[in-house]
This record gives sequence, structure tokens and C-alpha cells, in this order.
Amino acid sequence: MGRIWSAEMDGTGVRFLTVDPGEMDTRMHADAMPEANRSTLANPNDVAVRIAALIEQAEAFPNGARLELAGLPAAEARP
Repeated sequence: MGRIWSAEMDGTGVRFLTVDPGEMDTRMHADAMPEANRSTLANPNDVAVRIAALIEQAEAFPNGARLELAGLPAAEARP
């Protein structure tokens, strides 16, 4: 969806990035997958910090990019 919007808005100055945060240690995840090892799940607060840092660096990524936090080194997502 982000790639479609980025194409439709090309030239307007509006940029789109989509972020896949990966599996997070949330109540909803625990309810859906009670057998999951919570120690392997991302902390939502840490994910929010990384997403905020990515927003600050949005120009470094192609418009319409889909970013997977699990695939990015933590340093990539720091301001």
C-alpha cells in the first residue's frame, strides 16, 4: 500500500515508509500465542524509539520503502 501511495503522490513532497516492527511482547500477542517465548519478542517501547529514529532519517530510505525492524541493525534506527 505504501508503494502505491508513494507512486500516486510522487512529486508532491509527501513520502511514505511502512515499518514492520516484527513480533512484539504485547498483551494481544500473548493472548494469541500464549506458548511464545516472551524473551525473544521486541519491547514495544524500544520499537517506538526505533520507529521515531527512522522517521527522522526518512530521506535516507527510498520513498515507498518497507522497513523490517528485525532486519535493520539497531544503529540504523538511532538518531
